[in-house]
Amino acid sequence: MVMKRVLSITLAITLLVSVLAACGNVEEPGISRIDWDDHDLRAEQFVEALLNGDFTIASEGFDEDMTRMLGANGLRRAWNSTVKQAGEFIFMEETELIDDNDYEIYHVVTRHKDRDINSRIVFSQNGKIAGLFFSFI
Repeated sequence: MVMKRVLSITLAITLLVSVLAACGNVEEPGISRIDWDDHDLRAEQFVEALLNGDFTIASEGFDEDMTRMLGANGLRRAWNSTVKQAGEFIFMEETELIDDNDYEIYHVVTRHKDRDINSRIVFSQNGKIAGLFFSFI
């Protein structure tokens, strides 16, 4: 009888510790920061931030002109309007770099239920976003 009780208490404690440990490892959706220095990932991370609704994080990479003209709120409006026409997000398909003399231009294609979106992200030589265009393909 005592052995059953000890075994039951041990099992209950083990389950409780497992549940608490799992709860501590729950990650919030979205990304906490974009690695603007990683030229291979920053365009995809930017689009990932848009898909997750992290417009403040996404707009941190804007140059002064983009911040003044668009900012986080304008980015939110532009992206939400585009996605509304494209439908539910399915997956990110490809990223293509077009190297210009003064700019790096990334095309990030995302597949959606109704229409696919090509996000054209223009980075200046100092690594800031100097241009942004959404189009349907």
